[in-house]
Amino acid sequence: MVLKLGGSVITVKEEPLRPDGAAIRRLAREIASSGIRELVVVHGGGSFGHPLAERYAIHEGFREPNQLRGLAETHLAMEELNKLVVRALLAEGLPAVPLPPFSCFITKRGTISRAFLAPLKAILALKGIPVLYGDVVMDEELGFTILSGDHIVAYLALALGASRVVLALDVDGVFNRDPRRYPDAMLIEALRPEDISAVEAGGALAIDVTGGMARKLQEMARVALAGVPVFFTSGRRPGNLLKALRGEKVRGTLLKAGQRA
Repeated sequence: MVLKLGGSVITVKEEPLRPDGAAIRRLAREIASSGIRELVVVHGGGSFGHPLAERYAIHEGFREPNQLRGLAETHLAMEELNKLVVRALLAEGLPAVPLPPFSCFITKRGTISRAFLAPLKAILALKGIPVLYGDVVMDEELGFTILSGDHIVAYLALALGASRVVLALDVDGVFNRDPRRYPDAMLIEALRPEDISAVEAGGALAIDVTGGMARKLQEMARVALAGVPVFFTSGRRPGNLLKALRGEKVRGTLLKAGQRA
């Protein structure tokens, strides 16, 4: 299984470099309580990666030397957030191992073109839990860019033959309208990949250089079309992630090929 912890769930997204320690610890407890051990965890950047990446325009690629400082600062910030997540998982007795995407992936205009997955596979073979994150990576054409956690999730789900994908968001799932702007927005409980273009989904309002909910849905559509179900739920509601990991009934959106929307 591949699990994505949204950056807006594990950080205070409106305040740069501020983690939500209570949420991180609670989510770690829910992961441990689920009993799931064949797991890859990927987390977003939230207020750690996105503001720095935006400041230095990292997602646009190399344009001038000062961006190299931004590349370094963005990566270091993501490493700090990753340490908090890994330590929380370790505190719950889980064999979590940090794995920086900067050292695993090369992109071409933002899309993964080369991946060195031997370390990740070796961790899994030893029953460890690799913990990756959205990161800066080197790019064949742009020099460098941002590789989103969502893109990593989609790539790994397909490359590893995942049974399913769970995404813990700061909203309950996918809506017909932005639930932050429209109180009457309705949750879509079942969604087909071909229906995604017709959906206006609720996503993060703060800076997000990786494309927000629209990009998330595009990435996960590839996974669903390959036969891997994807479930979106709120990581902010206590107990949701635990139920989702166990496959129990919980409020959210199931993205699956052949489902009726």
